[in-house]
Order: sequence, then C-alpha cells, then structure tokens
Amino acid sequence: MSKLLFGLVLAFLSCCFSYAGNYLYWEELCDSSKSETIKSLNVDVNIEKLYLHQISLSDDSLSVVILDTLCVLSEGNKRMLYFYLMNDIIKHADGALSEMLGGYCYRFVVNAPDYVLAYLSKNRKIASEYITLIAAELYYNDYTITDFKNLISSSVQNSEYLQVFCKEIECKLMMLNE
Repeated sequence: MSKLLFGLVLAFLSCCFSYAGNYLYWEELCDSSKSETIKSLNVDVNIEKLYLHQISLSDDSLSVVILDTLCVLSEGNKRMLYFYLMNDIIKHADGALSEMLGGYCYRFVVNAPDYVLAYLSKNRKIASEYITLIAAELYYNDYTITDFKNLISSSVQNSEYLQVFCKEIECKLMMLNE
C-alpha cells in the first residue's frame, strides 16, 4: 500500500512540475525515490535489468524491443525513467547500436517534445548527441528539417530552443550533404 501511495504522490508531483513547465527528471530524484518508483511502475523485466546494468544493448532483436518500449508515448514517472534510460544508452552507444539510435531519438522528441527540449536546452552534451543522431536519421531517410519542425512545433512551448535545436540539426544535415 505504501508503495502505491508513494508512486501516486510522485506521479502527482511530476504532473504538477509538468504543468508549470518545470519538468522533473530522473537525475533529480534521490536513490530511495528511484528505487520506490521502479517498484511502483511495474516496468518490463528487461527495462529493469537495463536500469540495473544487468544487460547491455547491441544491434540485436532484444535491443530493438527495449528501444521500442522506451519510445512509446508515456507520461509521469514512466516517461522520466524511460528518458533517463534513453539518454544513458545514447551516452554509451557505439558501433551498430549507435547507428540504430537516430530513429529512436526522433521518436522520443516527437512523442514528448516539450519534456525533451526542456532537458536538452540545459544539457548541451546530450543535446549534441540528439542533434547528430536526428540529423543522420533525417538524412538517411530523406526527411527534411521542415517536416520534423512542423511535426513538433504545434506542441512545443519552448519555441525559442526549438529554433536553436532545429538550426543545429540543419547545420549537421548540411555537413552530411557535403
């Protein structure tokens, strides 16, 4: 019962932060809150193993399933955890796994543009990774930056950073076209 109550309170606070435009991110939680949140979410066993560093991703079918799960539209605590895991994967990816991530970054931004852009506007190192991966995704799939921008602009409150983010993707695209 206490786990459920804790989860509900944390979800409520997450919604309150979201409403105010000040989002709550996984890194801001204390360790005990993280543990309780993981337990209260009843996440897939592979997601929990990924969080606990008991499995690592590569270019196999399990990794695709996990990445697909992380990029499903979610809210509150689940979105917070999934976004943290996605960022952790991006930070540590190399080789074939890295080549797979562009589409997943694209999907995450499209599914939660305000949440992601608010974070990226304050975390330039991971923002640079998203920019590079999304630019590659656009380039290799013949999408335009205009299509991407139009897809997310209607649901973005931080339009100033959206302009910066898209401009940096556009610069990466120009480099790829050279």
